[in-house]
Amino acid sequence: MVSKDGMFRYADNVDKLLMFFGTLGSIGDGLQYPLTMLVLSKVINEYGDPNAKLSNDTVDKYALRLLYVAIVVGLSAFVEGVCWTRTAERQTSRIRTEYLKSVLRQEVGFFDTQETGTSMTFQVVSTISADANAIQVAICDKIPNCLAFLSTFFFCLIVSFILSWRITLAAIPLTLFFIVPGLVFGKLMMDVIMKMIESYGVAGGIAEQAISSIRTVYSYVAENQTIEKFSHALERTLELGVKQGFAKGLLMGSMGSIYVGWAFQAWVGTYLVTEKGEKGGSVFAAGINVVMGGLSVLGALPNLTGITEATVAATRIFEMVNRVPSIDADDRKGKALSYVRGEIEFKDIYFSYPSRPDSSVLQGLNIRIPAGKSVGLVGGSGSGKSTTIALLQRFYDPTDGEVLLDGYKIRRLQLKWLRSQMGLVSQEPVLFATSIKENILFGKEGASMEDVISAAKAANAHDFIVKLPEGYETHVGQFGFQMSGGQKQRIAIARALIRDPRILLLDEATSALDAQAERIVQEAIDKASIGRTSIIIAHRLMTIRNANLIVVLQDGRVIESGSHNELMQMNDGEGGEYYRMVELQKMALQNEVSDDLSYKTEGRYHHRMNVAQSPISYRSSAASTPALSPFSPALSVGTPYSYTIQYDPDDDSIDENFKQVSHPTPSQWRLLKMNAPEWGRALVGSVAAIGSGAVQPINAYCVGLLISIYFRGNKSEIKSKSRTLSFVFLGIAALNFT
Repeated sequence: MVSKDGMFRYADNVDKLLMFFGTLGSIGDGLQYPLTMLVLSKVINEYGDPNAKLSNDTVDKYALRLLYVAIVVGLSAFVEGVCWTRTAERQTSRIRTEYLKSVLRQEVGFFDTQETGTSMTFQVVSTISADANAIQVAICDKIPNCLAFLSTFFFCLIVSFILSWRITLAAIPLTLFFIVPGLVFGKLMMDVIMKMIESYGVAGGIAEQAISSIRTVYSYVAENQTIEKFSHALERTLELGVKQGFAKGLLMGSMGSIYVGWAFQAWVGTYLVTEKGEKGGSVFAAGINVVMGGLSVLGALPNLTGITEATVAATRIFEMVNRVPSIDADDRKGKALSYVRGEIEFKDIYFSYPSRPDSSVLQGLNIRIPAGKSVGLVGGSGSGKSTTIALLQRFYDPTDGEVLLDGYKIRRLQLKWLRSQMGLVSQEPVLFATSIKENILFGKEGASMEDVISAAKAANAHDFIVKLPEGYETHVGQFGFQMSGGQKQRIAIARALIRDPRILLLDEATSALDAQAERIVQEAIDKASIGRTSIIIAHRLMTIRNANLIVVLQDGRVIESGSHNELMQMNDGEGGEYYRMVELQKMALQNEVSDDLSYKTEGRYHHRMNVAQSPISYRSSAASTPALSPFSPALSVGTPYSYTIQYDPDDDSIDENFKQVSHPTPSQWRLLKMNAPEWGRALVGSVAAIGSGAVQPINAYCVGLLISIYFRGNKSEIKSKSRTLSFVFLGIAALNFT
């Protein structure tokens, strides 16, 4: 039962023992109907025999037997539930853990090569939640239910043959009348439900995307557009809902064939009682057991479907668990240097991304970075700047060439150790939805609070953190939305510094900040870079002006390298590519400032605008124009002006506007009016539901009559009344179908 890739792959000896006792409990749980009907058949025969003399001892005897059945079945069901639920939780917990561990050890190239349009985040979350949950439900619910139903089926047949083999043989074929339609229409309904789930998934994706990017939705006033897309995605579910209702109606109607079976059994049972001399209680109990056995088969089939789905889910999970990454983060075989100087060399590197193997990103890259020095990488988009950092962190391996650290090939170094020697700060730092302290501690497991504070001070973050109401326990919100750009960057720098890395990697760390925030963050970066090998990727040339070495990349190659002054004086003072980049950036800043200043009037100007139909004004002020240079901190951002929102508290029109957009209080009556077009169908459905609900009480009454008919003294009367009752059962079948 425990196969290599089956859902029981992570079952240990305790789980095997739990499943063994759980199986015994499921079998015992399935004995409820056959044992009960076995006892009741004897009770009915005793009560129905006009010549029998009932005594208290007889009543007590059968009452005790029913009590024993209840105790056995109750204990079995308890053992079944406890054992299967416990082992399901144990096994799926291991499955979830192993799956996530496997995902986290995969190389970055694996994620790059996923199918277009597939969200790996959604896939991982869906697998951990949906697929693992399918396995858990199968183990704790579907498998024990299936075993119990199969136990009921086999023991019902055994008891039926013991009580009356004739009616058993006659009634077994009739079970196909409700088993086959149940299978066909049940399969049809499941197919429709699966399509509906897919359709709801599309609609859910739209809602998830909108909610996760709610600020963008609000800023572009895209609420109505989002609702329209969501509603359009739900239109498909309306069509499928009609098909589902039709399939469900056929499924429920087909169950009326059970009452056809009762009609047949009433006729055959009468023949056996009057002509073959069989006892009425035995014939009746045997007939019920056959019906319950057939229903048990029907009940087991949906559970088999759930088990099949869980097996498929386990296959998907174990495909990931079994995958061996080409760059294994958990591989402990590599070398860990006792001391890292920080000398880095990219030696004749050629590289193409796995998702674009035909497009070469690096073509013979050669860079040598001395230990403890800072190097700035500049170049146009696609020149290979960020790729060099990715290769250094060994997110990818080069197609050809080697990356060396202190003379050692990084392929031969232990990967986790290698990455622990580096601290990365990117343009858009990712903060987790927890406290500032926990975000900083993410950089180093087991660090003390003193280490957190020291790292924050080194990143120029301590001062603003202690001013927050909750200090280091302040929650940053999802993706750090509650922090400003500069604050997020300084927290990210602190996270990188807490591990005291020998190599600091800065990928556009200040490009998204305003002038003031950039100055503070740049000071933190300069402080953090002291004594460390630093690689700085920058579009703003100001941030790498003081670097020991500046490398200019183009088409994956080094075209220029040297200090700032050397590159500015290259080609006998005429300058090279770096010089042209500086001049272009300088011209862009001059044009931007001159365009903005052309609208300036007497040093201050005002604009009026409407926000949500409210009177709000803002003003923009500009200081005197400084010397225009791409290395000036004041001009390192795209907009050199600050804007202030002004609000007039005396303007009463704001309150009027709020009143105009107020919505009525939701009420139950409003919901009913919204569903007015469905009232007709709801009325028909309600009447049909009442009729369907009346079927079981009428059937129970007729079954009771059937028992009494079997024990009448006149054979002609038995035949007459049973014939009438058979037609009543047929009428019940017709009522159930409609």
